[in-house]
Amino acid sequence: MTGDPQDSAQDGSEAAADPQPAVEAPPVIDEPARADSEPVVAQPAASHAPDPEDPVPRWMRSGAAIAWRLLALVAAIALTAYVLAYLRIVVLPVIIALLLSTVLRPPTRWLTRHRFSDGAAAATILLGAVGALSLALAMAGAAIGRQISDLADSVTEGVREAGDALSEPPFNLSQADINRYIDNASDQLSDSSGALTGGLVHGAVLAGEVITGLIITLLLLFFFLKDGPSMWRWIVDTFGGRQRAHLDELAHRSYTALTGYVRGLVLVGAADAAMIGTGLAILGVPLVIPLMLLTFLAAFVPLIGAFSAGLAAVLIALVDGGVVTALIVLGLVIAVQQVEGHLLYPIIMGRTIHIHPIAVIIALAIGAITAGIIGVFISVPIVTVAATAVAYMRENRERREAPPPAPAPA
Repeated sequence: MTGDPQDSAQDGSEAAADPQPAVEAPPVIDEPARADSEPVVAQPAASHAPDPEDPVPRWMRSGAAIAWRLLALVAAIALTAYVLAYLRIVVLPVIIALLLSTVLRPPTRWLTRHRFSDGAAAATILLGAVGALSLALAMAGAAIGRQISDLADSVTEGVREAGDALSEPPFNLSQADINRYIDNASDQLSDSSGALTGGLVHGAVLAGEVITGLIITLLLLFFFLKDGPSMWRWIVDTFGGRQRAHLDELAHRSYTALTGYVRGLVLVGAADAAMIGTGLAILGVPLVIPLMLLTFLAAFVPLIGAFSAGLAAVLIALVDGGVVTALIVLGLVIAVQQVEGHLLYPIIMGRTIHIHPIAVIIALAIGAITAGIIGVFISVPIVTVAATAVAYMRENRERREAPPPAPAPA
């Protein structure tokens, strides 16, 4: 019993401070492998091996997954197209005003640099553009309107000649038979009066929509010219969030692409007007300048605009030169329409908006099938903006994935 109590107390206190010093185990990676232990095999998170009891093959599962995603995408596109078509009286003026602003924005900025206020510059350019367009249409309409009476006389004379031809061999119809056929046609026209009335009502509604859309377009165009940059800054600051820089850059590129699209339309319209005018001048058809103006303006509706304007040329050629001249002009209009649709429009648009001509043709076809004339008009601008967005996102991805530059040598 020679133990010191102080040492014993000190040993007890050390034991209390570190009660189990040998319990802490070394890390697993430093533990030596024992002969009697089984090797640890890492288990995969999920097995991709096919289930032998599953009767559905793997390729069918993959195809079904792709199919329902495609169906969801098509449904979303169809729903968007339906909403845009339902709101066409608002959507179409916004698109038209945006496209027109690409042409009228440069002269507006020129006026603002020469001590014009924003409102005065926008109003001056807008009123000048409306006045010039109205004057050109009035001159063309007056020149064509003077031929209406001659056209009516030609139609009356043609009906009389047709009646005389029916009374001669090989038809040998009497005047009574001809009158009976005319009476039957009148009765059928009377029976169809309800349908005609419905068509007139629909035409009145359409005319109201056109007038309303025109007013909305002019108002939007004025504010786009006057407050366009400030409106866009407000949109970016409100909805941009952390992506405001990317949103602003994408909008700038899209607007530049739309400017190229309108420039391409001007080139296509000028080419159509030149070809139609040259053919009419060679054939000696009158009113060449007004018809060229109508052809140029109608070219802003792709593919069908030039053909619609060419019908006026056919009518005037019928009055002035007869059936043979009218048929030649009709062939000329069809040829110009084919050249525009399959050569000029795809090539010029492919160069101005940097989209392959095949994409332009497919966009025009889908737009025509989906929404008719409106679809033809807005399909290429939509594809232009979409292609610009895809190119911008690809540039950002390539910039992020690019390896960092090597450090300069010391």
